Amino acid sequence: MDKNNIDLCHRVKELRNAIPMSQKEFGSKIGVAQSYLTNIETAKRPVTDKIFKLICLQSWNGKYANRSWLLTGEGDKFKYTPPEDEINSAISNVLDDTDCKNSIYTLVKEFLLKYEKLDSPSKKVVEKFVDDIIKDFNSKREE
Repeated sequence: MDKNNIDLCHRVKELRNAIPMSQKEFGSKIGVAQSYLTNIETAKRPVTDKIFKLICLQSWNGKYANRSWLLTGEGDKFKYTPPEDEINSAISNVLDDTDCKNSIYTLVKEFLLKYEKLDSPSKKVVEKFVDDIIKDFNSKREE
């Protein structure tokens, strides 16, 4: 592993400690075992593109990892994404997936392509359907 990759591994640990969160909790949020995260933090394993994206997509107590800082060590560790930009950022990151074979990418892509082809009344039906789902979700969260 080259120096940039080693530095990236160490910044993952620095980020986790700044949250603060245990290796087990942090690993769970990005879908890796504690032992795997230990190997990343000690630069025995590289930070894969997938793990990098997961770290940047994840909300860490309302904050998001600053991609630039994670890559270079320059700037703030966290960026604060306003809620209205959160979904745009998530969609952009999913659609930026280079392998284009994951199911989330396919779902988002197909949904957006089909939605764009709908006439205006059909779009209104889809929008109402989605609004109803969101209302149900929010009411269950408040219970």
